[in-house]
Amino acid sequence: MSNQKTASLSHEDAERFRSFERQRHDKLAPTYHDFATPITALAIKPLLQAAQVRAGNRLLDVATGPGTLAFEAAKLGAQAFGVDLSPGMIELAKKSYPKIDFRVADVEHLPFGDQSFDAVVCNFGLGHFPNPEASVAECVRTLKRDGRIALSWWDQPSKIIQGIFLDAITEIGARPPPDVPTGYSVFRFADTEEFSRLLKGAGLSEVVIEEYKTTYLIPDVETLWRGGLGSFALTASAIAHQDATTQSKIRAALERRASAYQTTDGLRLPVAFKIGMGRKTG
Repeated sequence: MSNQKTASLSHEDAERFRSFERQRHDKLAPTYHDFATPITALAIKPLLQAAQVRAGNRLLDVATGPGTLAFEAAKLGAQAFGVDLSPGMIELAKKSYPKIDFRVADVEHLPFGDQSFDAVVCNFGLGHFPNPEASVAECVRTLKRDGRIALSWWDQPSKIIQGIFLDAITEIGARPPPDVPTGYSVFRFADTEEFSRLLKGAGLSEVVIEEYKTTYLIPDVETLWRGGLGSFALTASAIAHQDATTQSKIRAALERRASAYQTTDGLRLPVAFKIGMGRKTG
């Protein structure tokens, strides 16, 4: 779970990571919805604004998860479609928003023709794609000329909730889960230059990366611990892979680190993310 820049994954590692993502998000779908959805929802409004979504637009929500962003776009009058690699997530989205067209699909092979959409958005999916360049290129393929794409991704670990878990895991020296390719760069696009390079490499113009910072209130450490284990695919897998003693040590380290954010109302934790946007001109 390195935050260093890495070369593209081999075909074998990409397939292994894709399988890991599908299986983990299938398992986490119900608990992800309860804990993580309100946090990731903080990026929905700026994402829709960045993509200039308006009534009558055809919009594709990639890595839709439980479908919340697609639903918000539909409320604006857009004709929304959602895709996700995880059948479990798509099942949850269909149950929650039955009037929206949700489909199981891999971002590298979208089931839509060229120039099908006025806007493509992706809320915190980018770091879960084995091949980001191919994934963004495929999204751009489905965009109409002058259509806009907007993607959100987390800032550096020190600025986000997941970072507290990662610091605790690192402190204890826990070994990473075997299903994740060594050196995979989860936080590659926390780097503004890398994010911008990705979008420009897909042929987009008017590329802009915007930064957002806020906080999110969680009642207590127990809620944080259970929520993280039920939401953060890579982090939860890293913890679940440990024996009971090591897990207890990670929990203790997490509790100590989280105490720095204690207020009278609970834990007020940092949330920081970036939104990259661009326009298709070709």
